[in-house]
Amino acid sequence: MIKIRLPNGFSKEIEEILGDNTPVFIEALENGTARPGLRVNTLKISVADFLQISPWPLEQIPWCQEGFYYPQEARPAKHHYYHAGLYYLQEPSAMAPVAILDPKPGDRVLDLCAAPGGKSLQIAARLQGKGFLVTNDLYPDRLKALTRNIEQSGVGNATILNETPQRLAKNFADFFDKILVDAPCSGEGMFRKDGRAVLGWEEYPPIFCHRRQIGILEEASRLLKPGGYLVYSTCTFNRQENEEVIKEFLNNNQDYEGVILEPFANLVNGEVPYSLRLWPHRLEGEGHFVAKLHRKGSSEPKENIGSGSASFPEILKEFWQENIKLPTDNYTYTAYGDHCFLVPRELPSLDGLKVSRPGLFLGEFKTKRFEPSQALIMALTKEQIQNTISFERGDREISIYLRGQTFPVEGKSGWVGVFMDRFPLGWGKVSNGVLKNHYPKAWRLI
Repeated sequence: MIKIRLPNGFSKEIEEILGDNTPVFIEALENGTARPGLRVNTLKISVADFLQISPWPLEQIPWCQEGFYYPQEARPAKHHYYHAGLYYLQEPSAMAPVAILDPKPGDRVLDLCAAPGGKSLQIAARLQGKGFLVTNDLYPDRLKALTRNIEQSGVGNATILNETPQRLAKNFADFFDKILVDAPCSGEGMFRKDGRAVLGWEEYPPIFCHRRQIGILEEASRLLKPGGYLVYSTCTFNRQENEEVIKEFLNNNQDYEGVILEPFANLVNGEVPYSLRLWPHRLEGEGHFVAKLHRKGSSEPKENIGSGSASFPEILKEFWQENIKLPTDNYTYTAYGDHCFLVPRELPSLDGLKVSRPGLFLGEFKTKRFEPSQALIMALTKEQIQNTISFERGDREISIYLRGQTFPVEGKSGWVGVFMDRFPLGWGKVSNGVLKNHYPKAWRLI
């Protein structure tokens, strides 16, 4: 094992925070091994049902009811369940911020710094398809992973944006019920997991990150409605990026207050009672800081969003009638070029914003035909698709399909949903007794 070279300034800060407990913390950082975690995607399957079919022994993560440690030797990213979106691989401590934000079905939620999307998926699962999620990231090169994760998990009520907090305020001022700000930070909590994080710390030290975090938090606060809740989190240890950010923000924003958080499951309060810290020498996870804020006051009840199904162009309407049994109430239809989407009616105008996905990506118009998307089928259940082909776990056809290959099938020609048990894997198109494979090339098994 290569010993971590800890920066001098970091070691001094830790000693000021932990005092006599510093040696055991340093030991955990230098010689401890982090346990890997997965979070069950409850949009697809209940926790109880997943535990019945899990290929590995799992151990509950205390601060996340859907989260579990899995054995080091397991390879869950290679399993067919991963391709079916039944779980997401996530560092255990990273599951804490959304658990503390506690989104509920019907909430309007913003994940401001979202990529690669683990916390967005956790929010979406808590929403259970009701309300909606705006998941945003400033950096375009990070949107590919975010978009794939949203689509693979079957999230149907998310909007993916590529914007600064300042520009979001033009469309979403005083709008969201809950906001997660998982702020870019110096990454001290990643020192054990990734030795390169030390180099990042030296290039972008805590004082640099502090200034950026204050700016992000100030802008995010304008997007939360009165009466709403905001969770601020980092994966770093120092006070400058954690308690001092929150104290400075509250001093400058009298319409906000801290929400008292009780310690639990070896999560302990930071220097302020509205924060919790996850220390790697106290629990089985990496370093994290979480604080919860409340915007004082109350807001008007949500407006009636109206009713009526989305109005489709004829070629899409024909596909929908032949293949899909999904009501489109509470959604509107929109198209960006040849790509079309279902968008929550509650969503404000996105004019002037950089939009990656305004809503559920339905598919693409080709010459005289419509081709459905992977995102669409992953958001559907077996009962919502007219024609399906289903294989049982372990059937060789599943691996053949996930590799993008064709194989003979029975049934009438046309689009079919390919399923493993009751879980969608992707589309196929039957022609002359052969299934033409439409599983995305970038997702295929190698």
